[in-house]
Amino acid sequence: MPEEGTARAPAEQSTAAPAQPPAWWRRHKLISVTGGVALIAAAGAGAAIAGASSGPPPTPTARAYATTTSMLAAMDSKGAVCSGAGPAGAFMDCSGASSGDTVIGLFRNHADAVAYADGMVILGLRLHTPTAEVVGPNWVVNTSPAFAGEVVAAIGGEIITKANAQPPTAAWPTDVISGAAAWG
Repeated sequence: MPEEGTARAPAEQSTAAPAQPPAWWRRHKLISVTGGVALIAAAGAGAAIAGASSGPPPTPTARAYATTTSMLAAMDSKGAVCSGAGPAGAFMDCSGASSGDTVIGLFRNHADAVAYADGMVILGLRLHTPTAEVVGPNWVVNTSPAFAGEVVAAIGGEIITKANAQPPTAAWPTDVISGAAAWG
């Protein structure tokens, strides 16, 4: 081995052991690697928790129905049972969350269904009655807020409440709102 201060031959330089970093470097390097592993482990655990969480099931895509009877059958089969169904003019009346709280109507198109739903929400506000409308491609379920979520989970649709209702284009007749008879 050459003495300190003398030059080494090129062959000796390649076989010599590499210089060690100072001791403080090893500690910091170990901390950074450990910190990186902890971050990766924490990120992995967060992803596992997010993936394992059982959030609400996805909302089914709403489809059009030909009859209120077929719509009721679809709701019933998915757990949104509306009992005591009977005709109510052009609509179907039944009990969802409470007695007589639900009316199902079919319309020619989505625009007509939305217009009806918006008008019913506004009427509910004026009558101080909590109302939620579930709107699909050609149908509306006029119901209580308690039952509206069940309907959406069963057959899809969008809930319209006072927060997102549009005022009707024509004013509601005051005799309908007040309950006064317009007898001549």
